[in-house]
Amino acid sequence: MLMENRHERIVGASIAGVVINLVFVGLKTLIGVLSGSVSVVVDAVNNGTDVLSALVTLAGVKLARRKPDKEHPHGHGRVEYIAAIGVGLIILAVGIGAALASVPKISRPEVANYSALSIVVISATVIVKLVFGRYLRKVGKVTRSRSLEGTGVDAMFDAALSFGTLVGAVVSMLFNVSIDGIIGVVIAAFIVKSAIEIISEAMGDLIGRRADERLVRRVRDVIRGVEGVKGVPKLVLHDYGPEDVSGAVKIEVNPKMTVRELTEITEEIEKRVLEELDVKLIVGV
Repeated sequence: MLMENRHERIVGASIAGVVINLVFVGLKTLIGVLSGSVSVVVDAVNNGTDVLSALVTLAGVKLARRKPDKEHPHGHGRVEYIAAIGVGLIILAVGIGAALASVPKISRPEVANYSALSIVVISATVIVKLVFGRYLRKVGKVTRSRSLEGTGVDAMFDAALSFGTLVGAVVSMLFNVSIDGIIGVVIAAFIVKSAIEIISEAMGDLIGRRADERLVRRVRDVIRGVEGVKGVPKLVLHDYGPEDVSGAVKIEVNPKMTVRELTEITEEIEKRVLEELDVKLIVGV
């Protein structure tokens, strides 16, 4: 994927997330206050942190695109991994906050007063957040954006949280019984688990891990597709950020090849790998 296209997709998805979640914050806060439902208020706060997550993702992408300098010769690409950790910490705080707000409601349940309009609005948010969460995860995987992928996972948990709120509202209306607290604690546990996984993945990228095997295979396939290459005995890739993967490769060629022919092959390999996979390679024989 070309870097400009990657940047545009991440920014576009993040801005859409800010707008959608701001609308949900307003609607759910109003419903929560009028009905007296703690789960709806927690849901609204959760959407508010989604706005913050989207802004952190935008800031991370912006900072990661800064050009290399004397102190950072390989660029600032890993800032995106730091942003992903930030998103994970935000999600973790939401999960803990949801649990703290929900636990007291288990021992001291209070029946909320929901309206038909409240049910309709909450149902709509479930559908929108589920679809939008899947979209964010897809864009995050395609663009290799840990922070955007984490925001997508959070959005899908938001849908689960909203669904739990919906179930609680229906039970409250039909049976005059409150299960707000139980639903809040269950969803909070899943949110905390998701946050820990996101932070762990981003930490692994930041510290440094083995190159993605799928990318390694694709690089090897591109190199083998260049006429004159007999084999690829050694390939090393270094990840300096989602937009900055570089490395070195050793190729096998016909020993009778001229210096000019060898130069043409190495230049062709570097060009193809960069154009097709955004990977910068140094080619040796």
